Amino acid sequence: MAQDKHSGFSEKFICSVCLEMLNDPVTIPCGHNYCMCCIKKYWDREEAAGIYSCPLCREEIEPRPELTRNTLLADVTELLRDMAVGSSLPRTHAGPVDVTCDFCTGEIREAAAKTCVTCMASYCVTHLQPHRESEAFKTHRLEEPTGNLKQKLCSKHHKLLEMFCRTDQTCVCLMCAVIEHRDHDLVTPDVETAEKQGQMDMKRKEMKRIIWKKEEQVALIKAGIVELRNTAQREIQECEKTFISVLQSIERLRVEVTMLIRDHEEREVKKAKEHKEHLEKQIEELKMRDDVMLELLKMDDHICFLQKFPSVRDIPRYGDTPSIPESRCLFPVTLKMDLCNLKKHLNTISCLEFVENKQTGLEEPSYILQNLMEINFLLKYAWPLTLDPNTINGSLRISEENTMVKFNTVKAHYPIHPDRFERWPQVLCREALFGRRYYWEVKWSGEHADIGVAYNDICRKGGDSKCLLGGNDKSWSLVCSDSRYSVRHNGVDTLISAPSSQTIGVYLDWHDGTLSFYSISDTLTLLFRFHTTFTQPLYPGFRVTGSVKICQLN
Repeated sequence: MAQDKHSGFSEKFICSVCLEMLNDPVTIPCGHNYCMCCIKKYWDREEAAGIYSCPLCREEIEPRPELTRNTLLADVTELLRDMAVGSSLPRTHAGPVDVTCDFCTGEIREAAAKTCVTCMASYCVTHLQPHRESEAFKTHRLEEPTGNLKQKLCSKHHKLLEMFCRTDQTCVCLMCAVIEHRDHDLVTPDVETAEKQGQMDMKRKEMKRIIWKKEEQVALIKAGIVELRNTAQREIQECEKTFISVLQSIERLRVEVTMLIRDHEEREVKKAKEHKEHLEKQIEELKMRDDVMLELLKMDDHICFLQKFPSVRDIPRYGDTPSIPESRCLFPVTLKMDLCNLKKHLNTISCLEFVENKQTGLEEPSYILQNLMEINFLLKYAWPLTLDPNTINGSLRISEENTMVKFNTVKAHYPIHPDRFERWPQVLCREALFGRRYYWEVKWSGEHADIGVAYNDICRKGGDSKCLLGGNDKSWSLVCSDSRYSVRHNGVDTLISAPSSQTIGVYLDWHDGTLSFYSISDTLTLLFRFHTTFTQPLYPGFRVTGSVKICQLN
């Protein structure tokens, strides 16, 4: 019974964090007691939140209190440890993170209660008794249990590190302090630790100030992102309203024009039907009179004939015959002209694109709405081209400083070259076009001419379509003739309806993946625009049956 009472009494002095006898006990504001190292570690984990609490009752404590050793509790717990030897008090087995007793034997070793820095060993409650009872050990210095004792020894003299050299910023033993560091600034480790802790507190305060500023900046950036998204959404909605309004206006005009033509159609049709019915009635009357006349002609009774003749002798007069409705335009001429003007404006709008304005001098790109059908815009990207003699087919001849090529029925014997087209009358230019915008113009003549671009690895040997401009996935071309245009890529031909022109403009935007062909006469007409993704430099090329001349635009 006495043992049970003793055990119950000792449980009052158990730390609720480590569940061991209080070691270096402290009392926090709520009244509960803990090991100083246990409560420090516990509060260190809570430091990020800035609110400290009691592990047992969860009472919040703010700010973090200064911890002072409870001397009375410390004496009581020391007395209990002394009484533990030979008593029924439970012995504390070492956990995976505890410092173990260096003198316990067997598979189960006890947790160390103290570490003797003189002996450089750790002792459990049982094996600590000689240090408490023997006069020989009274002068030994006991500290809280600590592992890694080798780290506390001087590697040179194997003595305890008891001083800190501020000059060399290292811990030293007393022999090092006397021999190697005698003229240096030496202090005890606790003095240096206190100073560095003060420095660390200042650093932490500075770091917290920096963190607060950066968190404030993050909050501002987040708010800015939200505002940017809201602004973009508002502007998109405004633009949508504008475009919807334009589309609604065009749709309204379309409906009104259709209704206007239908109304005019119905009036004219009604009038024509009335004329038709009037004529059909007259035809019916004339047919009836003709039948009467036929009957009179068949009469043998002369007296009767003469009596009825006056009623049928005259042909009825109906006046002027109504005019036959003409196949004419039912839409007023003035409105038709207005719609033609509107169509021109819409064609202009269809050629508008946002183009980077490189004259602003700003780091961020600035864009302007540019009409790609304006010749002045295209001429800004004019690029001089010259024909490559190494690629020319034997049926062709180059002249005028390699800017003109003609077809010749007499084959020329050019030197053998891997870049030369073997069968098709084709030629490429020397210039590789890559990563920017280009524009050039050519004049062609003959039955037809193919004007296009190709990758350098286009097939050149053979007479099948794989070696033809536009006949493969490595080239794109416009096929020109007097009767029609067509475009070709990867062997697929697409017809184009447009008036023929002997001058063709080609606009390449390599980065955006567009290749545009224009018919150039009094006006600039977009014939076709390829949209793709270019992966290699492009070389302008031609297939010639007559002649092709590269225009000098500069």
